[in-house]
Amino acid sequence: MTLDERKKRILESIIKDYVETAEPVGSRAIVKKHNLRVSAATVRNEMADLEDMGYLEQPHTSAGRIPSESGFRYYVDCMMERENLVEDEVELLQKILKDNLQDWDEVIQSIGNFLSQVTRYTSFIIVPTVKFDEFKYIQLVPVEKGKAMVIVVTDTGVLMHRRIDIPQSVETKELQSINEVFNRLFARKKFAELRKTDLQSLRDELNQRKKVIDGILEAIENLTENTGEEKVVISGILNMLNEPEFKNLDKLKKILAILEEESVLKALLPEATGDTVDITIGRENRLDDAKEMSIVLAGYKIFGEVGRVGVIGPVRMEYWKAAGTVDSVRTIIDEVLKKHY
Repeated sequence: MTLDERKKRILESIIKDYVETAEPVGSRAIVKKHNLRVSAATVRNEMADLEDMGYLEQPHTSAGRIPSESGFRYYVDCMMERENLVEDEVELLQKILKDNLQDWDEVIQSIGNFLSQVTRYTSFIIVPTVKFDEFKYIQLVPVEKGKAMVIVVTDTGVLMHRRIDIPQSVETKELQSINEVFNRLFARKKFAELRKTDLQSLRDELNQRKKVIDGILEAIENLTENTGEEKVVISGILNMLNEPEFKNLDKLKKILAILEEESVLKALLPEATGDTVDITIGRENRLDDAKEMSIVLAGYKIFGEVGRVGVIGPVRMEYWKAAGTVDSVRTIIDEVLKKHY
């Protein structure tokens, strides 16, 4: 149902005030705060109409109104203007990513922390299963004194980076000779063919360079063991405690149970996620225990696969800020991955 401009402005005013205060909003407060240029009586009549349409609710007889889930949905679909990251926030995120590019796990954790801090909600990032079949080559590159980068290139062109410690006495020429040994064994070898016994035989062969080899083998073992399942990174769980809706211990326990179980969280999210922002509100969620929260998420691409990034919060959410921030972060992730990975 399409609303006229006055009803839209009143609905938006109630949503903004309710999100800010978590309290029902009265007609006099709207007139005073939002300069609607109509009387409180007119606003009350419009609020009554919006309630009849299902966009507002009156929790108590003498109280003001609050937005219903239908009201939030109408606002999100028909009225909302996103607030994207400002220039300073974009520059901050780009710097955070640049400082952590040597370690993909650090990149993901940094993005999650940034997203939860900016939105003040709980963020999640799902890293998809990366599909590749065989090694193409391995490179060991010195990055600073006592540090080297293990780079694994696969048949799909995927670059896996991991920083390792090496003895400060190890020279670049020695790293090059270790590279040659590794590539003689691993080049064009199927991942399925690599077993711990193969890695152990190489460790034995190069025992005199044990510390360097152990670091490389640990990186490779970590790579082969962590490519079979999606990875879920949660940040800002404590932000839930700041929301009045979750002061009730039973409600909070249900939310935390969802966030603590990766399989439950993944089951909650829509299967198909594209490069547009998707918002589910309250009872639109597929799990009963998630009916009092909303999810804002979008997809991003990594190595040909689709991951997901988003935030979880109460139904009384700053959707305009959450949607704009998630979209900005998704875009920056895509840009960083294309440029550096």
